[in-house]
Amino acid sequence: MTAKTLLLLDRRFYNFTFWLQLIEQEVHFMTRLKKGASIQVEQVFTNSYGLKDRLRRLGSGTKKTPFLTLRLIEVRSGKTWHSYFTSVLDPTILPPYVVADLYRRRWLIEDAFNTVKGLLALSYLWTDFINGIQLQIWATCLFYAVLVDLGDAVGDELS
Repeated sequence: MTAKTLLLLDRRFYNFTFWLQLIEQEVHFMTRLKKGASIQVEQVFTNSYGLKDRLRRLGSGTKKTPFLTLRLIEVRSGKTWHSYFTSVLDPTILPPYVVADLYRRRWLIEDAFNTVKGLLALSYLWTDFINGIQLQIWATCLFYAVLVDLGDAVGDELS
């Protein structure tokens, strides 16, 4: 992956070793807080009625869960708190409300992808490798475009 990239990760990617590898490659990430996470406060940036922004130390120091320092951002929406972790430790580079907005927009991408999957019958991926997934999507879109053109040509011939 390219350094200075920001990944928006699903909670399924809740893996300390993976996060550590990303941080070592200077690839930043955001994800949701998993319930029951063992965390200790290291520094408080903001602690107000609707926003909490703090540096937290996560993990147990084992090989499976090494210690990591991440930002925990909690934003109140009505009566509900939404919690996000990010490896971007400086709030001036990635402000808390930008984190919340980006993660909200992530769901728009998920919805769009689900719509495309339904329209193009891509509910089954043939492989787990990114290159194979890209080839399958490209081939499906190409086939769909050819099919649409063919349908238009047949329609023109039949008037």
